[in-house]
Amino acid sequence: MKTLPRLILAFSVLSVLITSNVVIAEKLDLATHNSLIEKLESVSQSNSKDSMFLETNLASRLADLYAERARLLAADHEGQGEKIHAKQIAEDRKKSIAILTKISNSLAKDKKGPALMQTAHLYILQGENDKALKIYQQIEKNKGQYDAKTNAVVETQLGDVAFFKSDYDQAKLHFGKALAAKENPRRAYGQWRLAWTNYNQGQTQLAEKQLTDLLKNKNLFVGESGVADVSFQEDVSHDLALFMAKNDINKQSIQTLSTLSPETAVKKNLIFLATELDRTSKKESALAVWKVVGAHEISYEDHLDKQIQITRIQYDLGHKDNLLIEIDRSIILLKEKNCDKNESCTVARQNLRRVITDWAKAEERAPSAQLISAFSKYTKNFDDYEMSYWAAQAATLRKQYKDAYQFHIQTVSILASVKPKDATQTKMFEGALLGSIEVAELSKDSNIRIEAYKRYLEVNPEGQKASEVKYQIAHSYYEKNEYVNASSEFRKLAADKKMTLDLREKAADLSLDSEVMLKNESAIEAHSLELAAALPSKKAEYLAIYRKSVLNQTARILNAKAEANYQSELQKITAISLASFPHDQSKQMIKNRIELSFRLKDIDSLSKNAQALLAMPKITFEEKKMAIGHLAWIAEIKMNFKEAIKLLAKVQPANKERADYTLKMATLKELAQENPTRDYEAFLSLSNDPKKRQFAAHQIVLNSNKPNVAFKKYESILAKNKSLYNSAGVYAFEKTKDQKLAKQLLTKPSFAKSTEGVLVQHAFAFPEFIKLRKEIAATKLTAKSDAGLKKVLVQRNKQLKTMETLANKAIRAKDTSLQLIYLTSAAEQNNRLAQDILSLPTPKGLKANEKAQYQAQVQAMVEPYLVQAQAIEKKSNDIWKQAIAQNTFQELTQCLLVQVKPGCQLAATEMKLLSASARQTGLANTGFENLSETRQKTLSEAQSLQKNIEANPFNFNDLAKMKTLQISLGRGPMVAYLDSRLNELQRGRN
Repeated sequence: MKTLPRLILAFSVLSVLITSNVVIAEKLDLATHNSLIEKLESVSQSNSKDSMFLETNLASRLADLYAERARLLAADHEGQGEKIHAKQIAEDRKKSIAILTKISNSLAKDKKGPALMQTAHLYILQGENDKALKIYQQIEKNKGQYDAKTNAVVETQLGDVAFFKSDYDQAKLHFGKALAAKENPRRAYGQWRLAWTNYNQGQTQLAEKQLTDLLKNKNLFVGESGVADVSFQEDVSHDLALFMAKNDINKQSIQTLSTLSPETAVKKNLIFLATELDRTSKKESALAVWKVVGAHEISYEDHLDKQIQITRIQYDLGHKDNLLIEIDRSIILLKEKNCDKNESCTVARQNLRRVITDWAKAEERAPSAQLISAFSKYTKNFDDYEMSYWAAQAATLRKQYKDAYQFHIQTVSILASVKPKDATQTKMFEGALLGSIEVAELSKDSNIRIEAYKRYLEVNPEGQKASEVKYQIAHSYYEKNEYVNASSEFRKLAADKKMTLDLREKAADLSLDSEVMLKNESAIEAHSLELAAALPSKKAEYLAIYRKSVLNQTARILNAKAEANYQSELQKITAISLASFPHDQSKQMIKNRIELSFRLKDIDSLSKNAQALLAMPKITFEEKKMAIGHLAWIAEIKMNFKEAIKLLAKVQPANKERADYTLKMATLKELAQENPTRDYEAFLSLSNDPKKRQFAAHQIVLNSNKPNVAFKKYESILAKNKSLYNSAGVYAFEKTKDQKLAKQLLTKPSFAKSTEGVLVQHAFAFPEFIKLRKEIAATKLTAKSDAGLKKVLVQRNKQLKTMETLANKAIRAKDTSLQLIYLTSAAEQNNRLAQDILSLPTPKGLKANEKAQYQAQVQAMVEPYLVQAQAIEKKSNDIWKQAIAQNTFQELTQCLLVQVKPGCQLAATEMKLLSASARQTGLANTGFENLSETRQKTLSEAQSLQKNIEANPFNFNDLAKMKTLQISLGRGPMVAYLDSRLNELQRGRN
């Protein structure tokens, strides 16, 4: 509907047309107007009679000048003159109205109407429309007093008044009267207004036809000057487009509008028609019109507007796929260089944006994939944080989390450069950052999740959620099993006092949990202690973890037998104060120190901690036994066997361990040179181990005051071990000289054939031999009488025969010792007898030749003895050489080193006799003497080594040397002890 300002304009136009015939004023400037008005005012004042002035044209001229000056003042200052010169303008219009009112009745018929119309026009400009309307109504009542042109114009004016009062029937009546007048100067205007009246009454097709007919009659737009009013023609064609939009259109309708519109308005009208069709939801028709618009050569701006309109229509039609195509086309146009600093582009971009935002609102609860695509197209080409933000929300609803993430990131990127931000921007910035994190988490993509967290901290380090984001970064590493990174990040958070205590505690817990997953006990130890200091609220808990970690590390090293770590671990746990450790953990720490010290053979540390364990309250029997056992072991390896016995005596073992305990005690007592008999006897009552029982029985015999009795008591046990049986048997005999025992032993072939058995047999043979040798020594040759001498010679020969018989028996028995002893003694006695005979005095009274004869007889007599002696000596020498070469007397010579070895007392007698035999045979050295010297050297070396071993009990070489020396010295218990030590060092302790 036309508005009141349009009505005023219409009145003005019509009034001017009417009044222009009355007074045609020249176009003068304001100064000229002022000058003319002054002159005419002076003329009017000089006339004595107003009638004379009023009857002249001067009055009309002055009224026109007043009206024109008011118009010029109103246009002054770029249209602001109406306010600036309001008072002057009002006075000029009033003066003009006053003059016109006075002269109107005196004017001719053809002049009177225009004057009244001019008056009505001035009333309208003054806002006194009622007065103007009265003039129109006056003229209408008195049509005969006015010319036809004025009457036609008045009817048109009254039609406009009725029209704008929405009294369309009355308006049609007035417009009809005006159009019926042939002299109507504004027929085109009347038809145009009549069409509008019909349009407003709903007769849109009639209205469209009326404007079509009007535009077809182009002459109606030509004024009295012969020039067409193109502006009015454009207005009418524009309204035709409006009316067409109200009705159904087709190609013909579009063609009609194009044909009837002035050339300057064709594109504009088509665009308006398309827009109006779009506005009235006639989308398909609008598209058809836009296609026609596109066929014309139109400006870039019109092209852009057309494209945006088409895009909007595609949205309105719900053609989503086509809409995406049109959005692409719109963006292409908006990205052209023509858009630089072009206001049309700004508007077009806003309209395109509105299409997408309207679409988003329509699909607020269920966004489509096409909507996300539309957002993507727009945000990739234009930095618009709101669009990116809304796009992210839509993509999130569609669970297109990675797309949503990118939209959020774009929002953040744009807003990051906006400084300062208003409240809305700040809220959206924070929302986009948090949104990016949310969708990154929903995407299950750990990489973009980490990226989102880091970006938040990068662009908004002081954000409200910074602490939570830092926590989530650490937690993401934890979820990906990247426990090294997780532990490090969590630990940083736990130490950050800007974070809430709750998050710090959670971070601390997960930091340690990460180390647990890594099984990194050393890190757990260090970090739990660090966290205990950082978080007093959880100090007790973390210290407990710290202590447990320390214990676990030691246990792991011990269980894994990680020898390379023993030393550093012992140093570490030794340096830890146990003041804050609970009793059980403190005790375990000391036990761990003990075990490491033992494995490292750190005697000082082992002793210190074993004593510390014993000093603790509430230790178990097993723990006490273990500590004492270690202290006893220290004493033992330092060869302080008495101290070891003393310590072990403090612990009474369990029944199942008593046998081993008593055997150990017995062994230590032997090493300490104490009587072990009771312990060995206790062992025999406790153990079923055959070999150990045999050993114990053997040692009982060797340590007994009555070894023959002890031997008989434990003979059944010893009989199962020939070596120990023989050893114990020979020992019992040599200590007690129990003939019955010896005879009993010799009845056993295994004993009789053994070295020990031979020694016993020799023990029986030697007394007979020694007795015989003494008898021979006591039988001396005397020369008192021939009978006496003969008797002695017979006895000596008989004794020699007996000696030779023993030697031959030994030869047959292949008894090398007896052979040598008997043979050398026989040779000696033969030589001795020969010498004794040769030493007899020569009988007295013999002549020289008789003496010679006598001496020859004596020489002949001793010759067999000498020959026999030489033969025996040669035989003995050969046997000696063979015996030495074959080391026949090896076991005998051992007794020179091992004097305590069973049988060595017997062997001593035999070696003494053999030494005499060797000397008699002429051997310079039998070796027995050297071995004796060796024994002294061995004893001295053993004493020196013992001191070294006491200082360093774990020198393998020293222990091995000591074992060799002890073997040579025949010290069985010590050898067994050293053998055990060497085995222990060799394999390590289980």
